[in-house]
Amino acid sequence: MSVGGLPEPIALLPGSLLLDEDWLSGQVRDTGTFYGCAEPRLNATLWWYSASAVLLGPAVHELALLGSATSVRAADVRLAPRRAGLERVVPGPSLAPGGLAFGAHLDLAVNPMVDVLARVGGATPQSLWAITADSLATRLLASVRFGPPDALAEEIAAGSEYLRPAPRFVRVQGKPFAAPSTYVHRVSCCLLYRVPMGKCLSCPRQTPEERTERLEAHARSTVT
Repeated sequence: MSVGGLPEPIALLPGSLLLDEDWLSGQVRDTGTFYGCAEPRLNATLWWYSASAVLLGPAVHELALLGSATSVRAADVRLAPRRAGLERVVPGPSLAPGGLAFGAHLDLAVNPMVDVLARVGGATPQSLWAITADSLATRLLASVRFGPPDALAEEIAAGSEYLRPAPRFVRVQGKPFAAPSTYVHRVSCCLLYRVPMGKCLSCPRQTPEERTERLEAHARSTVT
């Protein structure tokens, strides 16, 4: 029940559900219902495309802002699901400072989640790790306020065995005489092109020329 006109609080669930095959199977089925797709591999990929970005968001923000990330280990976090992904993640305690420590932590925390989801949905762990790399890059791009995010991305990747390919970025010249715009150079495919959503702006399933043209058009239209 709402109090004083405020929205009802979001019910948080234990992060251990991220390692629960039955719960994840339900999330994959619900994602299929949302997108109108019956292919488990596609639904698992789409779910992780959303969930991994939400999972990593608070930890990356803390790392970029304070120099130390927070734990994303299933036992340490709490979460609120939504259709086809996660609505919110409350992170765990702070980790040792630096990107290297966070990269090593990602191996320990994320790899069990990826393995379970791969079994449930029939996706490969490598494809899910590639999506993780792109989610990390997206969060770094949003969180690093001063200077390019490349250095921190490289530091995190250097501490991780599984974060391959490493997060990448691309600079695109948009408006004349303006500073280039930075975008994530996607190394994974979220498979959104398989549902009625169209291709992502930086979708790897397009020619380099087409991707550059779309990014330049977006950079020109962005108000800075």
